[in-house]
Amino acid sequence: MATPGLAPARIHTARVVKMNRLSHDIMQVFLRCQGEETPRFYAGQYIDILLPEGEKRSFSFATAPHERELIELQIRLIPGGKFTTHVFNEMKVGDTLRFEGPLGSFFLREDSDKPIIFVAGATGFAPVKSMIEHAIHRGLKRGMYLYWGVRSLRDLYLPDLPREWERRLPNFKFVPVLSEPRPEDNWTGRTGLVHEAILQDFPDLSAHQIYACGSAGMVHAARPAFMAHGLSEYDCFSDAFRLAPQLASEETEMVRLGGSA
Repeated sequence: MATPGLAPARIHTARVVKMNRLSHDIMQVFLRCQGEETPRFYAGQYIDILLPEGEKRSFSFATAPHERELIELQIRLIPGGKFTTHVFNEMKVGDTLRFEGPLGSFFLREDSDKPIIFVAGATGFAPVKSMIEHAIHRGLKRGMYLYWGVRSLRDLYLPDLPREWERRLPNFKFVPVLSEPRPEDNWTGRTGLVHEAILQDFPDLSAHQIYACGSAGMVHAARPAFMAHGLSEYDCFSDAFRLAPQLASEETEMVRLGGSA
């Protein structure tokens, strides 16, 4: 589906300017386009990194559109994944890569005043980060709720950032949800499936919009459940990414930004 208001996707060359390991399996990578500005994009869109063999790997923008200098990616290590293994074991500052973008019709809509519920599964936090920081930049006053579902505490790889949003913004609330907390987590917060936590808090969703970003399994389970609780099909936006068949399983299906192997 074409995205309104932007030029078609083009191929760009970028240089890796910074890398931060955020957790045991998440690498934060910052890119700077060579010889041009960062392409204009909508909060929620993604890029395809082009590999030498002609393959592509999809990752969402974690930066907001107004941040013109660098592109932030949050890349999850996929066991056996060719590209993500390269990122963790071989990629270094100064390396160059080619990507195509921006891509995708999943982006934050600003033509409504309904409160927004963001549902992030694992690295689905990346496009949500882009959307929330864009909303903050635009001064949107709509209520915003972020439910971030991960397995255990160590998978909550940027926990201080949404807590800072919560401190700064009277209209924002952050709810982390752990599906399999470990004993050493000493977790006293919400547990279980992230979409079920939302349904417990919002039994009637008819007055809300939902943006769901996570594994294909999460998105496919959540969408009909939300509809059954009153959410309009016109107020439910989602983006999920399924890995190649040889890696496809509930363990390795990731949202675009945590994306392909």
